[in-house]
Amino acid sequence: MDSIATTAAPPRFEIVEKAIKETRVEKKLPKTSLERLIDNSEHIADVLLSRKKLKNLRFDELELLREIRELVEANPNKFEKLKQPGEFRREIRAAVLPNFINDDFIKNAEEKLLGELLNSQQPVDQDSLMTALVFLQSHTDLGLPLEDNPLWETIFNLSLKDGLQFVDTLTVLMEGMDNLRVKDPEILTKDPLILQKTKQICQWPVFWRLLIEHKEILPFEGLISTILRGEIMIELYFDELVHLPYSLYKLFKDELANPDFITELIPDGDKEKLAKKLTAAILESVEKDLPFLLPDIIRRIENVSKKQKKSEFKEQLQQALETLKSEDKLANNIFIIILIAAKISMRKYWESKRDRFFFFTILKNPLDSKNYFDYGHILIRLKKEKTARQLFNCAVEIEPEKFWGYWGIGELLSKNNKTEEAEQYLGTALKSAQKLEIQQPQKYRRELFLIKEDLKKLKKKKVRLQVKEQPQIDLFGI
Repeated sequence: MDSIATTAAPPRFEIVEKAIKETRVEKKLPKTSLERLIDNSEHIADVLLSRKKLKNLRFDELELLREIRELVEANPNKFEKLKQPGEFRREIRAAVLPNFINDDFIKNAEEKLLGELLNSQQPVDQDSLMTALVFLQSHTDLGLPLEDNPLWETIFNLSLKDGLQFVDTLTVLMEGMDNLRVKDPEILTKDPLILQKTKQICQWPVFWRLLIEHKEILPFEGLISTILRGEIMIELYFDELVHLPYSLYKLFKDELANPDFITELIPDGDKEKLAKKLTAAILESVEKDLPFLLPDIIRRIENVSKKQKKSEFKEQLQQALETLKSEDKLANNIFIIILIAAKISMRKYWESKRDRFFFFTILKNPLDSKNYFDYGHILIRLKKEKTARQLFNCAVEIEPEKFWGYWGIGELLSKNNKTEEAEQYLGTALKSAQKLEIQQPQKYRRELFLIKEDLKKLKKKKVRLQVKEQPQIDLFGI
């Protein structure tokens, strides 16, 4: 009894109060207008980055790099001593954005971005819709500074990042978008004059007359006509013709210093001479690269043929295939020369970033084997190892005393487990780098270290592969 009396039940009000305290939900204060604007701005940036429909809502990335280059070249000392990257980014935007934000771009942005947000069922998208509209109207209706518009700043940053996605050691904005700064103005090179001159010649009627006069072109006449009209597209990438920049450089190197190099005021007789020289230069490149290129060209034409519905196009493509597979090398060359000339002379063929990065990389200095090494690594990342090998071979041809070509081939062979060959090439690269290090102390210290590391990794890989290949003895077998 006593024990029961001493056990008192706790007061009910304490239990009730505790339950209320545990289930009470604190009310969140509504976001301020500024907080909503910041959140919506960040969300718009995520939408522009992640939604497939908006991936092409960008400024031309190489045009942006060109504009930045010109600013740096105008006052290089200023950009070498930058202490406030934010102000630099704002100054860059103020200078270059007016060249990109025209009525067509604004209309495109309105249709795509507003359409994406308007048609979405997500509340966060709908909440950001009004913010996006304000950003667009701040320029079109209010005339506020372009450089302070968060929408244009976001597209500017994304465009630059897209433009640098293939760049490896050629990265021109070394510290990322948060600390944007140009460290080496020389890397932002001018458009190659050689390419401009080549494009100019490829647009001359006399150049096309000389090409079409080749009797070897007869089997391809219908197909070439169709290609030039844009009715059929056959993929051809300039970086598959790795000798082309060097061939063009040799053709024009003596004229580059001439102030009238790009002039159109050329007599017809001289135009014909230049057209013949250009044809010969392209032919020289094609002869070296054709064994690598022709199988892919045949495969691409076969794929195009399968997709064609018009019987006349199918017949032309089949005729071209038969000729490419059976005729002599000259006929193959002429066909590919015309494909190259068509691509150079027509703007729509320049939509491929591979083409543009290739010329910007290699024609910066066609005699520097490091440029071929750099672009070869870009192609390896794009899973174009066969073309990368051609680039490394070209680097060896151009500068056999340098290590870049041997190093690239060695890395590629090692990647494909061809350890014996890889060791030979990396050994040659190491000896070359050691000689250059003696001649120019400290200049190639980093590369020398990396080649040695590659050799160490290769030796470990050889051991692993040998162990893997050795037959295993069953100790418990009969």
